[in-house]
Parts: sequence; C-alpha cells; structure tokens
Amino acid sequence: MNTKEKIIKAADLLFSQGGYDAISTRDVAEISNTNRALINYYFKNKEGLFESVLNRYFASLSDAIENALLGEGDLKARLINVVAAYMDFLKKNRNYVRIVQREINGGKYMDRVNQHMIHNFRIVLKAIREAYPKTRSGVLAAEHVLISVYGMIITYFTCSDILEKLLDTNPMSEENIQAREKHMFKMIDVVINEFANS
Repeated sequence: MNTKEKIIKAADLLFSQGGYDAISTRDVAEISNTNRALINYYFKNKEGLFESVLNRYFASLSDAIENALLGEGDLKARLINVVAAYMDFLKKNRNYVRIVQREINGGKYMDRVNQHMIHNFRIVLKAIREAYPKTRSGVLAAEHVLISVYGMIITYFTCSDILEKLLDTNPMSEENIQAREKHMFKMIDVVINEFANS
C-alpha cells in the first residue's frame, strides 16, 4: 500500500469513528504513520482529504448501481442486481454508513452527500417509471417503492447494533447478510409482480 492509500485508509477509519469535526490531520498522520506535510501534499488540507474519502465511496457505489441497472435482463433482474450490488457495497464498506449518516444529519458535507444520493435515486426511479408507467402515481408510485426498498436495505446496516441485541445474533455475519439479501430479492419480486398486475 502506497503512502496516499495509507492516509486515505486511516482517514476513512477516523472519520467513521469521530466525524469530520472531531478529527485532525495530526490524528490521521499518527494513525497512518506518515506526517501532516504529506497529507497537505496529497490532499491540500483536511477538507480535501475528507472529500477524497467521500469521492472514492461515491464513485464506487455509483458505478456498482449503474452497472447493475444497465446490465442484461428485464427490470426485475436488474433491480435485484442493484439490491445485490448495494448490499455488497455496504458489506465491504462498513465505514461508509457511519460517515454518510453523520453527514446526512447536518454535517458539513450534507449537500455533497445529498447530491450523490439524489443522482443514484434518479437513475433507478427513471428505470422503474419507464418500465412500469403506472408507477408514476398512486399507492405503488415508484418514488415510494424506492424509498421503502432503500430503507429496508440501509436500516439493516445502520441499526446493526440494535438488531444484534434484538435478534441475539450478529446481523453482519455472512450467513445473516445472505439471508437478508434473499429477503430483499423476494421483496423486489413481490413489488414487481404488483407493478405488472396493477
């Protein structure tokens, strides 16, 4: 791992633990076993470093969602692929959830996070509305379905500590994540069948 990667990895961990305001470049330098001059060289300042952490996540997630949505198969298969890609991303990037949730709730980068999320929501929303014109309004309006599916996925990761106590099992185990994924696939199947029959 090169120096720049070490700095980003340390920043990612620290920002997920304490948030943007609680972390200094000195903290990052200490954890990455580098120095502040190198952080300034690669990222200019703490803001540049935080933006680099966010941008890496956003690029990776947007690519995963767009590739899944624009892939082969009917819309149901592609939406299942989107759910799988999103859950796989969250499973592999546990710090992302902490960082983004903190920013959504009034952090300095709230607008930047919102822009990213809106971009991803819009491409999925457009695909649903085009494939199923009846979802443009009504009880199965695409925006409500999308919000519900998003909530079912993200809540599993953001509330994993609560779920562990509630279910008396580690929700982040591979077995439990696979079970959750299968449940989400079934939910997509049910919703798409409703789209087709409404």
